[in-house]
Amino acid sequence: MPRQGRMLRDRLSRALDWSLTSIFETVFGRRSSTTTSYHLLPPTAMRKSEDSSLSRSLQAYLDSAMPAEAPTEDYLIQENKYPAIRALRSDVELGDGIWRCCNCCHENISTHYKGTFPFKYLCCDRCDRCDRIIRSNCHSSEILSPFPYGMIRAPKPAPNREVRYAHICTRCGLSHRAVMEGSTLDFYGVTCAGCGNASYGDWPRYYIGNNEPYRRDPDASFVKLVDARADDAVRIAFRRTVTHGKRASSRLSWRNRR
Repeated sequence: MPRQGRMLRDRLSRALDWSLTSIFETVFGRRSSTTTSYHLLPPTAMRKSEDSSLSRSLQAYLDSAMPAEAPTEDYLIQENKYPAIRALRSDVELGDGIWRCCNCCHENISTHYKGTFPFKYLCCDRCDRCDRIIRSNCHSSEILSPFPYGMIRAPKPAPNREVRYAHICTRCGLSHRAVMEGSTLDFYGVTCAGCGNASYGDWPRYYIGNNEPYRRDPDASFVKLVDARADDAVRIAFRRTVTHGKRASSRLSWRNRR
């Protein structure tokens, strides 16, 4: 009798377990015996994904940047030698200045924008022939003037005006507006938003000057840059002559004739 009672309890227990299992499978679905596999991105892919999202947000910020300089006054156009021809060129076309690449001599337009990145990227845009970043050897109009490394003090900007000093990332060419505390400029401890390069005060520094001479006569500003390039060439040639002690003989000299 005790044995039969034990067998009855076992049957009831198995029946109850089966019925509960069928109910749970009906309501929640049958659970697979195999574990679910999660395809995680490797660290490099995650980093690339984060970098791409950062680059997209940076590009969106650059695209929404507004020009910092006021529109060209009519009196500047009238001061041009040919005001009617000058009036045909808009501020968007001209920008606020030009800089001439010291590598390929290509003229690049520079426009001053409000915000953290005053000139966006200052890289030579001569197709695929040159991707040189602006440097102190590159000549530019008054809107960009090289600023000495030793100087860290400057006049405070007027109220509601931005700091008119910038430094350029040496890796990607993204311009960053300098930070000013009181009358002291801070060019240190900056991480480039474009490539992650860190600044230790070694990025080229520039003063953001006036755009009126260029807006008045862009052609005259271009001629000044060409003349400055020629002066540099003469200076380098003279330095080489002094260093070597004598001037190189010309191919047109009578000594070279046979």
